[in-house]
Order: sequence, then structure tokens, then C-alpha cells
Amino acid sequence: KCTDGSASINIRFFYFHPMQTKQLKAGAELVCFGKVTLSRFGLEMIHPEYEVIGVGTSPEQETLTPMYRVPKGIGQKKIRRFVLAAIQKLDFEDDFLNLEKYDSSLDMNILEALKAIHNPAPMTDIDDILPGGSHPARVRLLKEEMIAFQAGMTFLKRKQKRHRAFPLTQEGSWSKEVQHNFAFQLTQAQSRVLEEIRHDLSQAVPMMRLVQGDVGSGKTVVAALAAALALDSSFQVAFMAPTTLLAEQHFISLQNFFGEESKKIALLTGSTSAKGRKKVLRDMEEMKVRLVVGTHALFQKGVNFSNLALIIIDEQHRFGVNQRLALRKKNDSESSAPHQLTLTATPIPRTLSMSVYANMDVSIIDELPPGRKPIQTSCLPLSGKNKLIERILAATKKGSKAYWVCPLIEESENLDLNAVMETYEDLKGYFSETKIGCLHGKLSAKDKQREIQKFKDSETSVLVSTTVVEVGVDIPDADIMVIENAERFGLAQLHQLRGRIGRGSKESFCILLHKDKIGEISSQRLDVLVETQDGFKIAEKDLEIRGPGEIMGAQQTGIVPMKYTNLVRDSQYLMGTKKVAEVICDEDPELANQLIERWISGSIAFADA
Repeated sequence: KCTDGSASINIRFFYFHPMQTKQLKAGAELVCFGKVTLSRFGLEMIHPEYEVIGVGTSPEQETLTPMYRVPKGIGQKKIRRFVLAAIQKLDFEDDFLNLEKYDSSLDMNILEALKAIHNPAPMTDIDDILPGGSHPARVRLLKEEMIAFQAGMTFLKRKQKRHRAFPLTQEGSWSKEVQHNFAFQLTQAQSRVLEEIRHDLSQAVPMMRLVQGDVGSGKTVVAALAAALALDSSFQVAFMAPTTLLAEQHFISLQNFFGEESKKIALLTGSTSAKGRKKVLRDMEEMKVRLVVGTHALFQKGVNFSNLALIIIDEQHRFGVNQRLALRKKNDSESSAPHQLTLTATPIPRTLSMSVYANMDVSIIDELPPGRKPIQTSCLPLSGKNKLIERILAATKKGSKAYWVCPLIEESENLDLNAVMETYEDLKGYFSETKIGCLHGKLSAKDKQREIQKFKDSETSVLVSTTVVEVGVDIPDADIMVIENAERFGLAQLHQLRGRIGRGSKESFCILLHKDKIGEISSQRLDVLVETQDGFKIAEKDLEIRGPGEIMGAQQTGIVPMKYTNLVRDSQYLMGTKKVAEVICDEDPELANQLIERWISGSIAFADA
């Protein structure tokens, strides 16, 4: 039994070491940490962490005792000892990073900050010192890392401007084909973004531009018109997509756009036969193939371009940084670098994009083509599933086409496959008069394409699928989307799935099927989808609902992994540190380099991808 003079608590051990018998004598002073529970014997802690601080000594400490998340086998005492030893070895007395000159809030040096973080004073507000807090020690560390990150991005952007690239300004047969075969007038947003791209491509420095556009906003035609400038200037273009399915869809779209020139377009994926691959590689080197659409196969060894001037990457965040670097090095000219255009339908909250993509120019297609009717989105508990099936059956008899997306089962393809096959068999019983297709990740590329084509040609009216349809499946007359167990999906993914419909002039409907009872967070998430179709608003709401740190870790940005800072949680410091970093880069580049070396070291090189 332990007491502090005001109350008592029992500490219990089921496994008692002989040493503990000697330590835990009457009168010993302990500091204990553990979960407090109420038993029939009163308050107790079972197997607490404890430290004997002497007999008859005061339990008051100079600092709070830190508790760390530790791997199995390493105790708290050991990790505390390691951390203390590491801090004692540091010698930042004459800290060369006099950042208070540029930001007065950084007057605490880094050694003081580290000590305050790991061993806070007894009266410290714990919430203040933990992630999300505003303690000066925490602010010192995160601001310094952010300044290092921003300085690295500033230097990187300046370095990119020193590279040479071929100006692409010609408009010939490739451009005319797109203009002739694209049946619609570009929206104002598309025209604005295209002009920004044209301006970049006309320069003798490599373009690094990110185009953000909601699902269905017409990014592909803008990319095709950009590609045409390179192709009309007698260069080659690489168009990279994250999946075979998406690469095939882009290949078909680009063939349609480029009409007579489409025989000079090739597809190269992991599914390409050995014979077909050999021919494509030979034609690329001989300039018979001018535009290559592909997956990760494009940056594999043995894939060589003769005259690569433009790289287009769809959904960049799905590729590793090393993969993107490998593709940029495919240009065999050492004197020039290819232009790079990146497309994404995954909106980044506006508070982040300027800093996360500081080494890129960002364009936004914030307008959908005219004639698109808003998608009617509604939530429905699973208890209403049978009535929903009846309504879909009636709609398919009138010409409607429906996707039925199966629930996400953790991160397992096998479990996802079981779920989709189970749903497929179940729905076949209901839709006896309607042909149903089935699409999942385990199908071969040829079989996937066959299922999509059957759905496109109205041979099937319902397509049961996993999330493989999230990107790249373009069926303009599909007008119904059912997402089963929608509460299991993230907001961004739900928005991407919904984007598979509403691409034609018909009114479209998205039904979010969910468990009869769902939590508050899940309910808020589904409500957002019902309220808006604006991907940028959805991204901001996602940030609010899920809270800091869950939306987009630094590594997902594809730039550099952050050690202490979370770019979402700590986004309020981004603009201020960006300005400080730019001033330091101008006035004291040596200090900027020291900061980068301390926090980032070799990582910043990868941001060139």
C-alpha cells in the first residue's frame, strides 16, 4: 500500500522479482506511473512503472518524468536513460543557428528546447508540450524544421530554374487533331491552365507544374494539348499512370484525341507481351513511337527514349519518389531536362498546397464542363438495401447503368475478392433479368478491359466492383453509383468513386449504403458528401473532421519525411516560415545550408522528382 499523506492506493504485482522485495520496504519513497482502477480493495495500479527515489527523501522532482512509446523489450527506464545520454552529449551552447535574428519567437536555443520537451518543468501544461501545443520549446523545434524544409524547397526551385530545357512552341498536325477531335469547347478554367502550361513550355527552363482538377474537370484534354506542343516540336512524350487500368483508359482517350497521328502512340505496361514490349522499345528508339503511355514499366531498365521533352504524370502521389526520378533521367541529353506536368484529382487543402508543392507551380481547374448535372447523393442504412435493389432494377430496364462498389475489407486483396464475389452472387439472384458484370484486382488486364467494355457497350447494366474503379474507368452514360458500407471509406476515396458517374447529360445518383448504426465521425463524413461535390471543400472538411495528422503525412507528399513537424497539424506556421526561409536564403545562404544539413540532409535531393 502506498500513500502520499492525503490518500492511499494499492500497487499489485503478479510476477514478483526478489529484487523488488528488497526495494519495496516500508518507508521507501516511490514514484509510480500506471493505469488506476477501482477494485473491491479500493484504488489500485497493476504492474505500474515505478522508481525508488530513496527512504525518507522528498518525492518532489525537478522535472516531469517522460513516458515514451517504446518497442517491445525496451523498458521506460532504459529509453529515458538513452534519451538523457543523447541530450547530454549535445553541445549547442554556442548555437550557430541564430534564428531569433529572423524570427523573434525563436529566442530559445535548441538544447533548451530539447530539454524542455523531454523533461518539462513540473508545472508545465502537458497539452502545451505535446503535439498540437504552443509551448515555446515545441514552437522552436517545429519552426526550425519548417524553415529548413522551406529553405530546401527555395534552393530546389532555384536549382530547377538553372536547368535547361527545349522550348516547345510549335503547333502542327498533333495540335490540330486534338482541336478537331475534342467535341467540346474548353472551359474558362481549362483555357486558363492551358495558357499557364504553354507559357512554361515556351521557356528554356524545365516546367514543373502541378494541375489540380476535380474528377471530370477535363485534365486529360489539357494534358493532350500540352503533349501536342512537344510532339509538334519533333520530341517525345511519356505519359505515366499508376495502374494498368488507368494507363489503358488514357491510351484509348489519347488515341481518340490524336486521330490520324494515333499510330505513333504506344502502350507499355507490365501486361504488355514480351514481343509487344520489344517492338515498342525499338520504335521508341527509332522515333516511330512519339507518345508512350505506361505504368511503372516506363522507368524500368532497358526503356530508352530517343528525344524525351515532356513527362506527364497522373496521380503523382501514387508513385515513389525514386520512380519519378528514374523517369526524369530517361532523357539521354545531358544538356537538357524534360518538362514535367503532374495531374491530380486528389485535392490538397489550400492551406497546404503552396508549401507542400513549393518546388512546383500549381494550377487549378476549378470548373466542370457545362451541361453536367449535379450528382444527387444520399445516405441509406443497409436495412433499406432490398428496396434500393428494386429501384435500381427498374432504372436499368429504362437504360440506366449502375456501379455497385463492395465494402473495403482492410488491406487485403483476397478478402476484397471474397467480398466482391459474394456480393456478385447475391445480386445475381435479384437481377435475374439484368446482366451483371464483375470487376476486381485479381482479373488479368485483358479480362478487366473486357468487363469494362461490356459495361460500356450495355451488354451488362450493373458492374459489381472493388475500388479498382476508383480511377480511370470512364463510362459517360453510367448514372448510378452504390457504395456499400460507405462508412469504411475515407472522404477522398468516396469522392473519387462518386466521380465515376455524372459524366454525361443524364441526372446521376450516388447512394451511400451504411450500417444502421454508425459513429459520429462516419456520419459527419457521409454528410459532407451529401452536401457538396466540390473536391477542395471536401478536402478542407476532411481536415476538420479527421483532425491533424491523419489526412496527409509528410511522406505522402512525395517531398521529404519530416522528423518533428506535421504539415497538416502545424499548417498555421507554413506561410510565416516560408517568408523567413526566403529571407535567410537571400541574406545568409550558409545558415540556410546548415539548417538543411541539420534537419533534412540528403533527403531534399529527392524533391527534384
